[in-house]
Amino acid sequence: MQKTTNQENLIIVFFVVTLILSSIYIIVERCFVDIIYFGVLVYYFVRFLIIKCKGV
Repeated sequence: MQKTTNQENLIIVFFVVTLILSSIYIIVERCFVDIIYFGVLVYYFVRFLIIKCKGV
């Protein structure tokens, strides 16, 4: 169970870093494709958090 928790924490850290870097890039460039990419990343991050909180 501990290995699973560590992997989940690693995924969360990866998503947070990716979202932060993507948001900085989007603010600078303001490209529509990047905004869509950012939206997809946020969507999957929220889905992951919902699944993690439900314990499925």
